[in-house]
Amino acid sequence: MKTIGLISQELLFIINKTYLLIVLVLCICSCNLIKGQQKNDFVKYDSLSQKEVYTFVEKMPFYKGGEAAFISDFSRRFRPVYSDTEPKQTILKVQYVIDKEGHLIGARIYNKKEGDKLSAFEENGLKALNLMQNWQAGIHEDKAVNVILTRVIHVDINHTD
Repeated sequence: MKTIGLISQELLFIINKTYLLIVLVLCICSCNLIKGQQKNDFVKYDSLSQKEVYTFVEKMPFYKGGEAAFISDFSRRFRPVYSDTEPKQTILKVQYVIDKEGHLIGARIYNKKEGDKLSAFEENGLKALNLMQNWQAGIHEDKAVNVILTRVIHVDINHTD
């Protein structure tokens, strides 16, 4: 009788180890699937820059010198131009890609369709933005990647030269 009890205990031990192994394999597979799904959720093709771009990464791109440097550099380069036929604008909502090398590319006015006419204010805003090339690239999984950014720039028309 003791032999049968010992065999059934050994058999249960083997079965438990097998179940544990199956659970571990399933956990590892599901973690990899989730990681792959997260990558797909945060990567898209940008037709303007013609690059695969991330929308979110562990370390987002930033303008070297910080926000104050960005505002200062943009203010120096941007000269708002208004037409008598266009309403005065004070807000630029822009989207652009910071590529792997830290270059700003593919700047556009957010939500404007290709072929839509840009106002003089928007055109000059994009020109100023395209001159701003002092960026640190975004980092994903310890490597530099292309990242698309959207930003709102408020322009105080009472304090422009």
